[in-house]
Amino acid sequence: MSRILIAVTPLMGHVNPMFTVAESLRDAGHEIYFNTSDVFRERIEGANFRFLPLLGNANYDWRRIGELIPELLSAATPMDQQNAYVKYLFADRIPDQYHGLQRYIKEYSFDLVMTDVLFVGNLPLLLSGESRPPVLSCGVVAPLWLDPASSVFAGPDDTPEGRLRNLELNRQFNQLRAPSHTYLDDVLRRLGVSIDGGFDTNTMYRLPDVFLQLGAEDFEFPMADRPANLHFTGPILHRHRDLPSPAWLQNLDDSRPIIFVTQGTLANFDFNQLINPTIAGLAEENVQVVVTAGGGATEIISAANAIVEPYISYELILPKTNVFVTNGGYNGVQQAISYGVPVISAGESEDKPLVSMRVSWSGTGIDLKTGTPTPTQIRDAVREILHNPKYADRTKLVGAKIARTNALQTIVDIVARTSSKRAQKI
Repeated sequence: MSRILIAVTPLMGHVNPMFTVAESLRDAGHEIYFNTSDVFRERIEGANFRFLPLLGNANYDWRRIGELIPELLSAATPMDQQNAYVKYLFADRIPDQYHGLQRYIKEYSFDLVMTDVLFVGNLPLLLSGESRPPVLSCGVVAPLWLDPASSVFAGPDDTPEGRLRNLELNRQFNQLRAPSHTYLDDVLRRLGVSIDGGFDTNTMYRLPDVFLQLGAEDFEFPMADRPANLHFTGPILHRHRDLPSPAWLQNLDDSRPIIFVTQGTLANFDFNQLINPTIAGLAEENVQVVVTAGGGATEIISAANAIVEPYISYELILPKTNVFVTNGGYNGVQQAISYGVPVISAGESEDKPLVSMRVSWSGTGIDLKTGTPTPTQIRDAVREILHNPKYADRTKLVGAKIARTNALQTIVDIVARTSSKRAQKI
């Protein structure tokens, strides 16, 4: 079996899926070393992984991002925020991430390195020509690759006219992201490496030896220029665990629709964005509202007509759910669809608009096209899904395909094949 270094951007939404991947690889017999920030040390060591800390400014506390990178809070538009993320949260961490990879590879002689897609400290390792093990990268967020068959602004259209539209819109996207891409190129240049033509978002997907998108191909826009290194694994679906069922869950009224609401685990500092408007909008409806605060403070949620819990296991509530209202978490949306639950998605930060766009395109729900919907918008969307069977019918069809995927076994199999090819070369 292989000795594997798993290097992860120290954000909860990246560590969680990569931790699950690490558990599966460990259970398959591999020796796992987990490289992330000290915030996660106790959790990593508690799972009997060898913990290797990120170095320097890469070893930050995600709970203090607003203090560490004030530019994120002062960004005037979503695009300004995205550029700030690329510059100050990702590009500025490249040197220390890269030097950590170099040190640990030399010290432990790893057979494989696995990173998440936004751990861009892998780029100089891939570009330098130095001796290294194979590098596998995992797409833990909605893909942002640029392809002639679709546009990040308008979705897919593979007609001749659509391709012309896509090429122009994708050019405009690159132009809007140019400040952060140029910034990242400068960071790489100072490390003595460069990318032909300069960095763009496709670099993150095409440069690794293997790219594993932790999502279902049936939920993804069709591609005209699919890279050979790309594999869709399906989402990480948690099923059949022996979990205790809380009393409130057993007491739900099966004759009334259940609306399950979340803002995820990162964007849950302001429940007036989605959770409170949902509760207000559905106050007079004949439905049951169930809220997970994702670890946020439940006492600031206006919950007179709702059940509110700090955490709720999706696999307990989704089988009973009729509509899932979310800010667009990539894995959570696909998990809901895998249970045949239509989605109302409302998000405008990180990858949330991309997820929401896929919800609409796939016919599995409604994209509200805002991160701060009104109670009326949410109420009307819930009514539309409950009274128009096309959403449930389509979601069951797509969900059945997603439910048949097995992301963790797929990853284990690909790691085994990659390890075998490396052994043959040696």
